[in-house]
Amino acid sequence: MTTSEPTVLVVDDDPEIRQSVMDILRRAGCRVVEAADGAAAIAAAVAVKPDLVFLDMTMPGGMDGAQVAAEIRRRFAECAMPMVALSACTEATDRARAIEAGCSLYLTKPCAPSRIREVAEDMLRMSTRGSA
Repeated sequence: MTTSEPTVLVVDDDPEIRQSVMDILRRAGCRVVEAADGAAAIAAAVAVKPDLVFLDMTMPGGMDGAQVAAEIRRRFAECAMPMVALSACTEATDRARAIEAGCSLYLTKPCAPSRIREVAEDMLRMSTRGSA
């Protein structure tokens, strides 16, 4: 990754999955912030302005991942904050909804740790290039 520590927001209501993704990203040299639901995700995004978001699509609390992605995209319209949907849903309509809401990529769970790291590195590299 880059010399400065990029910040990644990991949003998932399942604490084991959230911890697993966070561990992968920390080993990749990222600073990681976590949220367990949509409201917490938006609050965290506003507070830390992450360089990348990994976002579960199915969460409790009234906001699903697509709604969270759309709200983050609305609040950060001036920047191209990359978001990656990470979901157990495999339907094409779920994928399309996530992309339409503002996610750059849709990964299905379970996802290999190497793939999560590769996607994070690619997204952060593109994000850094776009803001330079």
